[in-house]
Amino acid sequence: MNRPNWHRINLDVTDALKINLKDYILSDPYREGEHALYIEGKAGVWTLNPDTIFKQDFLNDLSIKVDLAQIFYRAPHYQHPGAHVDLGQTGELYGAGLNWTVDPDDAEMTWYEMPNVEGTNTKRSETDQNMEWPLEQLTEIDRLCIGQTPTLVRTDVPHTVDMGSNERWLISARFLWHWSWDDYTKTLKDRIVQ
Repeated sequence: MNRPNWHRINLDVTDALKINLKDYILSDPYREGEHALYIEGKAGVWTLNPDTIFKQDFLNDLSIKVDLAQIFYRAPHYQHPGAHVDLGQTGELYGAGLNWTVDPDDAEMTWYEMPNVEGTNTKRSETDQNMEWPLEQLTEIDRLCIGQTPTLVRTDVPHTVDMGSNERWLISARFLWHWSWDDYTKTLKDRIVQ
């Protein structure tokens, strides 16, 4: 595959949050309307309204409207056995997310070639659904440690996280329009770090 699966984005996120994310989530990990998956000590996925998590200045600074924030948690060394593509609420491929971790990161986001076989559809909530394949059926094409640097990541090809020894809390700003990866890179081209 010749096109990249990620772009570092020129955006200051040091003061983007108006809550202490881990305190907020862990004070009620099953909060109605936000919880999608939580397996204590292993993994979690939550979907938050952007006004709950982000300061207005941060939202205003983006050239694209944030629709929601997905929060992903993984315990050290926890490895999910599959990779997935992200789907919108009506089943269309979701092209990208703007990701960064709360704390230093030693995990690597890993991308794979799109397989020729149909994956398994999973739907944990209205805002969290995907199509998944076992890792042994996939061919790796790219990997990157996201870390605390805002990074536009491709989500319409199979991807997962290869965990390291650090606990990982990741914020993924998701956009109102479910565009293709190419549309996102064109829209955010002035913010892509060359």
